Order: sequence, then structure tokens, then C-alpha cells
Amino acid sequence: MTQVLFTQEQIQERVRSLAIQISFQNNPENHSRVMIGVLNGAFMFFADLVRNMEVDCEIDFIQAKSYLGQTQDEIKLLKDISNSITGKDVYIVDDIFDSGNTMRYLLAHLQAKGPRSITSVTLFKRHHSYMENLVYGFELQNEAWLVGYGLDNTGGFKRNKSYITGELLDD
Repeated sequence: MTQVLFTQEQIQERVRSLAIQISFQNNPENHSRVMIGVLNGAFMFFADLVRNMEVDCEIDFIQAKSYLGQTQDEIKLLKDISNSITGKDVYIVDDIFDSGNTMRYLLAHLQAKGPRSITSVTLFKRHHSYMENLVYGFELQNEAWLVGYGLDNTGGFKRNKSYITGELLDD
């Protein structure tokens, strides 16, 4: 049965704390950050995150497709970033870290552009997934396909909800 798993209030509180963490983590001189949003699923999380940042940000977007419906498929880069990231501190912001295949693909792609540092940020991370230095908002235990707050159902709908719905799987 589909139910609300994360309320708007829970999401916004966690996004604010992530923005503070990213603003000041390893940044004693308050340097600007390059924030790269992964389209389409992370657009709401990305907008709220950068809105809450306490340091200046350069903004860019990248888009990759890795799912066909609810099944993982070959990863394809659909849109690349527009600006140079050479020598800069970069944060790539995605909606969910599941298998990690898409994030690893995007990290390798962006690393080739010569940033000083690159850090992955996701709103959600599956409990069985691991990536060194991953910054994430919520760890998922037994939640199935999530919908809302930028994440869509298989038809591309319900991205505009301010909360997250889904189903809990049996353990």
C-alpha cells in the first residue's frame, strides 16, 4: 500500500542541515562551491539545497538516463555541464544512490574535467549501497520505488509533490 514515507517538513529540515554541512565542510575560507544538479529526479532537492547554501554557488546541470521504467538500463549522457570545473570544488547532487552505477559514471565523466575535488550528494541512499565520501540525507531500509519531490513514477508523473510516497517492502 502506498503511503507518505517522508513529509515536506522532514525533507526540508534535512535539506537545510545538508546545505550547512556542504557550505562549511573542508571550507575554512568560505570559498564558493560548484553545484551540479542531476536532471530530472534531483531538481527539487537541488533547488532547495542551493537555496539554503551559506556560501556562493556556481550552478550547472547534467543529465543521464539509466532506467527504462523501473529497470536499470545502459547509462547514457543526455546533457553535459556548460561551464568549466577545472580546479574547483564540485558537488554533484542526485536524488538517490541505489546501485551507484549512474553516480560512478558521472563522477568519472566529471573527474576527467579536472576539478580540485568532487563530492557526491544524494537525498536518499539505499542501506546496502556504499560510496566513499557520499553525503546523503536519508538512508532507505525497506522502501520500494519512491515518488514525489522530484522523483517520478514510471509514467513521469507526481514529480511536483512536496513529500515522498512509496511502499514498504517485507523484510
